[in-house]
Amino acid sequence: MTTPLDAPLDPSSDEARRWLEEELATGAYNPQPGLVERFLEWLDRLLSTTTESGAPSFLLPVVVVLVLAVLALVLFTVLRRETRPAGPGSGHVLDVPDVDAATLRRRARAAAERADWDGAVLDGVRTVARSGVERAVLDDAPGRTAHEVALALGDPFPTESAALLRAADSFDAVRYGHRRATQEQARDVLALDDRLVATRPASAAPAEAP
Repeated sequence: MTTPLDAPLDPSSDEARRWLEEELATGAYNPQPGLVERFLEWLDRLLSTTTESGAPSFLLPVVVVLVLAVLALVLFTVLRRETRPAGPGSGHVLDVPDVDAATLRRRARAAAERADWDGAVLDGVRTVARSGVERAVLDDAPGRTAHEVALALGDPFPTESAALLRAADSFDAVRYGHRRATQEQARDVLALDDRLVATRPASAAPAEAP
């Protein structure tokens, strides 16, 4: 705010009020309309334009319904994205903690037989995790992710490290990325489980003589 150079240092109430009004009139203190206000203004202009153009009366509710439907779709998409896990490895692999490896293995193979590749991948990776716990090569820690399982099993099964990570990627893509598994991915996971069952963990191998 600018004042005359000879303005008194102690202005009267009338002068102070006038300065305040001049300052507020510049618009510097006018709050910007929020998103809701801008949307309501846009909707009001749209309805006014539709009315002034002589459009049929039934068109107004149709326009309103369409706008609300678009808003609902946008809101649903945003909320779904925000509630989705942040990224690969962000969910728990053993979200069926009371099922043993043998049961999970049967479920995975039954899913593969009926071409349910998603189910085969999910239960196949769960089988790998549960089997690792039952063989005492993996801690039964709650909340393990597929990638944590893959990294932990990479030590007792070093030759399968890459396959374990690929299986974890497939699990996350299906379980949390809402993608469909392929037949090849399902067969790879089931084959990985077969190989792990037939392989003796490195930590349990006898030490070589010096």
